[in-house]
Amino acid sequence: MSRFPSGPSLFFLLLYTPLGIVIFIIRLFISLQLFLAAAVLPHNTVVRSVVLRVLYSVMGLVVREECRKNRDDTCRVIGTNHITPFDHLAVSIVLPCVTPSVYDLPGALSSLLCYQDLGVTQGREILRANARNYLSNPNNPPLLLHPEGATTSGKLALMKYGSWALELNGSVLVAGIRVRRLPILPVAPSVLGASWAADLCFMLFSPVTLFTIKYVGKMSRKESESAEEFGVRVQAATASALQLHTSNHTVADKVEYMKRLAREAAAASNPMLSPQVHRMAQQVQEVLPHISLDRIKRDLVHTQNVDLTITNFLEGNVPEPVPEPQPAPSRVDPARVSPQSSDLRSSSPTATPLPSASAEVKSTVDRGEASDRRSHSAVSMSTAAKSFGKSASERMTSFETRKAQLIENARRRYIEKHGLTVPGYNC
Repeated sequence: MSRFPSGPSLFFLLLYTPLGIVIFIIRLFISLQLFLAAAVLPHNTVVRSVVLRVLYSVMGLVVREECRKNRDDTCRVIGTNHITPFDHLAVSIVLPCVTPSVYDLPGALSSLLCYQDLGVTQGREILRANARNYLSNPNNPPLLLHPEGATTSGKLALMKYGSWALELNGSVLVAGIRVRRLPILPVAPSVLGASWAADLCFMLFSPVTLFTIKYVGKMSRKESESAEEFGVRVQAATASALQLHTSNHTVADKVEYMKRLAREAAAASNPMLSPQVHRMAQQVQEVLPHISLDRIKRDLVHTQNVDLTITNFLEGNVPEPVPEPQPAPSRVDPARVSPQSSDLRSSSPTATPLPSASAEVKSTVDRGEASDRRSHSAVSMSTAAKSFGKSASERMTSFETRKAQLIENARRRYIEKHGLTVPGYNC
């Protein structure tokens, strides 16, 4: 999902951008001042509540309630779907509540942002115990939970509701959240992989962000109903109120999907990291075990064909990797050599023998024989088809023959390279 619209809306967005930047800067300075004012004001006061409402209005955050008759202020737990990192702020404007904090924030800042430290990062059991302890105090505001566990677009379906958020209390006030912006500037409130800072910047940039809270009503868990079944029922009720579908996808599925997108993006920037190239490279290495995967992948990036890469290696069409330059040996200045070391070298009884004429002749003969073997091997290892088969059966027979010859050539090259002695082959 893209954050920016397409078509005519993109044109209007470009026209609005200069004004949006000015609005962003003005809102940023005013919000900082109101934020500091709310931080120093006493908690649970009317003045502080008014300042917070003005703060959210300046940020362009507008809240509208639907089906208010279904609202029950006696519920200690509120369960909603999750669209943006600021859903709890929108709910807290019309219904005082707090949500478990996933950030390590100071106490005053957490209270100002309607967060409550319940040990989310310490594990599910500690979170459940701290939440029950928090709810046991009737003076504390209700606890807002998002059973989905992660944000969604809120346009197609709801993720599977987690049971832990619905087993803390026997009753839950269920509500659905919709987030909209002006139709002429439909910038998405949140996208996959975006940070809360990016979502905040675009909220300050947009003219207005409308949060619609639709109350489904108070739902209680039945005696014979498990927590998982209760979660399915709450999910279905919320989806029906928002006219969405339900799904069995969980937050773990979303994490895996984001990882897959990251791998695909990395493969697009570096083709050698592509899973398809890696799979083909393993097939080539089964035939040519003495070739490294890196060299095979470099050729596969260009050929995208297993048989063609094998043929390139067997026929010597793949250049050898350029070795890294070695540092040059340090040269000794003869003027700096001490007289003692010169005397020792002059008096040394050993000397490097010069190569004899017979040795040079033998080396020349060996090089000639090796060159003949290489040329003979290159001729005999040609696997190109003499003609293109007229029928499918002829082409399949030619393919199997070439494949067997490729394997045999690879075996021969491996034996000759490593100087192996194989009975029945070279001895």
